[in-house]
Amino acid sequence: MISLMAKIRQEHQSIAEKVAELSLETREFLSVTTAKRQEQAEKQAQELQAFYKDLQETSQQFLSETAQARIAQAEKQAQELLAFHKELQETSQQFLSATADARTAQAKEQKESLLKFRQDLFVSIFG
Repeated sequence: MISLMAKIRQEHQSIAEKVAELSLETREFLSVTTAKRQEQAEKQAQELQAFYKDLQETSQQFLSETAQARIAQAEKQAQELLAFHKELQETSQQFLSATADARTAQAKEQKESLLKFRQDLFVSIFG
């Protein structure tokens, strides 16, 4: 019976040692895993921060380039509109001048025709 008790104690001792060994291995595993995960998280955070910074710079550059392109386009359109306005004014002025000249010539012609008609009428009436 003593040998059975000794055997049970020895098995109990063996089990306790195995549990302690497994517990130690588990703590070591968790410690290593935690350290690796922490390192991985820090690396990902740095990568994310670098990506965010790059994205901000790219976005800022894109917005700047877009604004410059729109300003250039607006300036070009303003110049084209100014040139069109100037050309329209010149064309209108030429048209009005030509119309005024034509009306003046027509008025002179009508005046001369009326004067000749009056003279012819006067001669035909008074001989």
